[in-house]
Amino acid sequence: MDLIKHKRTRLKGKAVDRLNEEIHERDNYQCIVPGCKRYVPIREKWHHEPCGANKEDVIEKGCLLCYKHHQQRESKDSQPIKQACKDHLNRFYPERR
Repeated sequence: MDLIKHKRTRLKGKAVDRLNEEIHERDNYQCIVPGCKRYVPIREKWHHEPCGANKEDVIEKGCLLCYKHHQQRESKDSQPIKQACKDHLNRFYPERR
């Protein structure tokens, strides 16, 4: 049985900065969790969804979370934030489902 390995996209330097700007602009510099809308400054990097070993530096897998929700997403009680990230990204990129 052959396993197909997927090469993850990992950016560096100015390419990461450019992607960060694109995600901030797309998400209107606000946390994407419904009802939150907290301002997320450009110096804060986006959240990878999915996070962990499968994260990639592509716009289709990045969204803005305020500090509180970013911490919550990385905790044991992450399911509501995870779902908010998925829903948000699926609105922009329905083909990612």
